[in-house]
Amino acid sequence: MDTVLYFQSAGKANNDLRLAGVQDFAAKASWHVQVVEGLPDRRAFAELKEFWEPVGVIIECGGSNAELDESTFASVPTVFLDRNPKTLSADSFSVSHDSVETARLAAKELLTTGYRNFAFVPWPEPRFWSDDRMIGFRKALAINGHGFAEFQTAAKDPGSLEYQRDLRAWVSELPRPCALFAANDRLGAEVITAANFSGIGIPNELAVVSVDNRESICESTVPPLTSVVADFHNGGYLAAELLARRIANPGTKPEHLTFGPLAVIRRASSRTMRRRDRETEAALEYIRANACSGIGSKDVLARYSCSRRMAELRFREATGRSMMEEIHSVRMNRAMLALRTNPRQDLKALADICGFSNPNSLRKLFRKKTGMSMSAWRNDRPRAGATGKGGPRDD
Repeated sequence: MDTVLYFQSAGKANNDLRLAGVQDFAAKASWHVQVVEGLPDRRAFAELKEFWEPVGVIIECGGSNAELDESTFASVPTVFLDRNPKTLSADSFSVSHDSVETARLAAKELLTTGYRNFAFVPWPEPRFWSDDRMIGFRKALAINGHGFAEFQTAAKDPGSLEYQRDLRAWVSELPRPCALFAANDRLGAEVITAANFSGIGIPNELAVVSVDNRESICESTVPPLTSVVADFHNGGYLAAELLARRIANPGTKPEHLTFGPLAVIRRASSRTMRRRDRETEAALEYIRANACSGIGSKDVLARYSCSRRMAELRFREATGRSMMEEIHSVRMNRAMLALRTNPRQDLKALADICGFSNPNSLRKLFRKKTGMSMSAWRNDRPRAGATGKGGPRDD
């Protein structure tokens, strides 16, 4: 069995999804994927190469690995994953997340709020992905006739008192209501903290969307943070697929492929309603958190202090759909996300984790919503450099 070395950066979010995509392709190619933490120097790589005799290398790059020396890996077919394309040589092979397209999807989510004021919070130090997200956000807003305010601070650490102090002052001065895009989840959480301590209501005064969908962050903010998740699994798969082409044809021309966003995971930080109704807001959050645990309309009705008929009318007036339609929407989007991130998911297991009583219920609803069978939809994945235009929305 051939061995591929996979150098994994400790500083990247969603590492496991990238690696899972590589391993899915490796299973088809009969590769053994040997994971190595961090990037080696020339001597360490020479020792690893002698020990494992790899047929290829995939290097998952951290955002600040400016010290990366491509020549270290020149003796083995190599693909760089999520490395700044501008720092790679012209003859390199790479796969990266399309941050411009991800920002476009975030902008679309924020534009649906109907707000006319917009803002952007970049990473405080230069990062190519943050710059690209700002570019994508600017372009998306411009074609809709909007600009945005950009947060600026001398603080370099988003967790510092200086950063939070500057952020609170800036957020307090934003015209409201305002729709804000944060370059990643850590920054989005800082924005929510700043808004809460400044007495700014979320999302009715400030709607917030970020990137990465790190659940440990997004689920712990108050309210929970809406986030765009990239198709990291597909990124890993593309990297392995590209490496296989390099191995099979050493003379193949250099390629740079991209993978796009997978979905907006909508939570309360951006969920606006037709009419303000606190009990319906609580009901929506209850559905979002529990739809995949097998709840029904009766469980949602228990969140109201009025009659069943009045509760159903209030819910539909605020959201535009019934409670059961909302439950099905959350379940379906969970199923679609699971199929994208784990194409080999067992149908019975998938039905269980999405809250369906049996696989047939999921199968019928899936075809009704998408017009496709699950297997057909699962195989209809962007490949070979195609950038996704946004997947299911978890709303």
